[in-house]
Amino acid sequence: MKSIKTLFCTLLVVCNIALNAQTLNVQTGSVTYQFPASTAGEMVYDNATTLTIQGKTFALTDIDRMYVDNSVVTDNLVSVNYSGTTASVLVAGNVAQYLTITVDGAHVSALQSELVGDATGKITYSLEGTTTNGGFYHEGTYKIDLVLNGVTITNPTGPAINIQNGKKINFTLKAGSTNTLTDGAGGDWKGCVRIKGHTEMKGQGTLNITGKTANAFWGKEFLELKNCTLNILSAVGDGINVNQHFTMESGALNISGVGDDGVQVSYETDDYGTIIEEADNTGAATISGGTIDITCTAAGTKGLKAEGPISISEFGTVPNITIKTTGGTIVETVNSVKDTSVCVALKSETSINISGGVLTLTSTGQGGRAMTCDQTITISGGTTTASAEGSNYGSSSGGWWKPQAGPGGGGPGGGGSSSNGKNAKGVKAKGAITITGGNLNVYSANHEGMESKSAITISGGNVYVKAGDDAINAAGDFTISGGVVYGYSTSNDGLDSNGNFYIKGGVAIGFGAGGAESGIDTGEGRYLYVTGGYAFGIGGRVDATIGSSSTQAYITGGSSMGGGGWGGGGSSSQSLSGGYAIISQGNTRLFAVKLPTTSYSGSVFCTAPSMTKNTSYTVGSASSVTGTEENGFIESPTVSTVSNTKSYTAK
Repeated sequence: MKSIKTLFCTLLVVCNIALNAQTLNVQTGSVTYQFPASTAGEMVYDNATTLTIQGKTFALTDIDRMYVDNSVVTDNLVSVNYSGTTASVLVAGNVAQYLTITVDGAHVSALQSELVGDATGKITYSLEGTTTNGGFYHEGTYKIDLVLNGVTITNPTGPAINIQNGKKINFTLKAGSTNTLTDGAGGDWKGCVRIKGHTEMKGQGTLNITGKTANAFWGKEFLELKNCTLNILSAVGDGINVNQHFTMESGALNISGVGDDGVQVSYETDDYGTIIEEADNTGAATISGGTIDITCTAAGTKGLKAEGPISISEFGTVPNITIKTTGGTIVETVNSVKDTSVCVALKSETSINISGGVLTLTSTGQGGRAMTCDQTITISGGTTTASAEGSNYGSSSGGWWKPQAGPGGGGPGGGGSSSNGKNAKGVKAKGAITITGGNLNVYSANHEGMESKSAITISGGNVYVKAGDDAINAAGDFTISGGVVYGYSTSNDGLDSNGNFYIKGGVAIGFGAGGAESGIDTGEGRYLYVTGGYAFGIGGRVDATIGSSSTQAYITGGSSMGGGGWGGGGSSSQSLSGGYAIISQGNTRLFAVKLPTTSYSGSVFCTAPSMTKNTSYTVGSASSVTGTEENGFIESPTVSTVSNTKSYTAK
């Protein structure tokens, strides 16, 4: 009877359309297919059991209602409206034949035919309304537009949004909208938002995500953010976990309350763990604008971690990045071998390149680091503040034993720890650190401020480091040819090179602690080469030997400077007070250096381009200095009164 009734009603509707040229609505359950009269064409019946409109075939027994209204149909649009525990769907007639839409309560599934392609164009899925027990699932083989227009979805039994489509997902947050997605707890899915394809999230709206089973956002491929605001409110796992790459051009990203990393970027691999060779599969995190605020509190977590390179630059807006980790360490034993993982604010398993932006990186947990990478760090712009405020982890976290200077020698410097120890450091690279510009401010409460297991080269910018151990430490050569470098250690060397130390230009300032610790230090059997620039170092002793190819005169309070032996005693101690060290030739003030404390004493090493051999210079101190100060350095200052003066003859 329903088929006959439906057929009769259809005939009436057809007549109505012919007369009024409106929209034919075909309702099957919670799904309504909309066919404008201008495009509906011929409707075909088959044995009074099916009805075909624009290529979409309906079983007459499935049709609950057919009616005509004045609604406007937008081609390629599927609208989903959630209401409590139910949902209704409107499907544009021109794409109806390519879609299988099912609705179970408020759980909506859209299966998209492989016939959808360039000729058809992208289908847009627009979600709005609120549900406490629903979700959206999609399968397809062609790119789609997904629009969130003020939708709130809680799915107790799965992801709030699950896109099983490996193509481009144009994910738009409609301007002015606030959207909230929450999944259920205790499941086996990878994220509250789970997307197989590569996601480009944009728009002027806001998206809030809570991940109760694993990650908040999980992407099998990359995630790109532009303009929108993405808030990760909490997650059992990572806030964002994606493969291939993560890119942010503008907008805002806020992450807190996560049980693991804030953002984790990995290489996409095949079933055998081999990295897939694709142009997009870089494992990189690239940030060129927008605001990022990440706070991670769990043990061993990383604020932003990438298996590939991390690049931060300025493109349009200046990126403002704040990352803080507060958790402690994780110690795991595998095959009787202990592995210790500490918190890091910014970590790359390859390289870090900073050419712009404002970065504030903080780690307060035991053994935590502000910035680390397994290869190289390059800084050419921006302002970066990196702070490691936690204590060291492990039973042995100090440096190697460093004997006091004796006649003609000292001992090797450098950091060390027990095999399971982790020292809290501001900036650490296993490869070289290169700085050509920008501002870098580093603090480490209990260990080295900035460390390279290779070489450190600074040719520009301002670098200020304060640390409980060496302020700046290079396992290889240390070269300064530009910029202003200021290192202050409360218990070890200011500027420490375990290779040769080259001062070619710029400004090198080092404040070491008393005893065996120096302002400027070189490795055993290594040399300090001075061919240009300014330098001022003060510590318990002068622990460097001038290389024979040095061309610029210098003064020192150390007794063995210029000799063949390594090290040099601190036979001449200089006292300073009032806030500034003043280096003068007669009444001409060559330069001033801001003291890290109101008073300082120790053996001095000093050089300036205007110094000449066998000429007398004085080092004193003052409380008031006039001049342009850059990172604690003032060239040609004006000083009214200089005290604590001591005379030196340049060598």
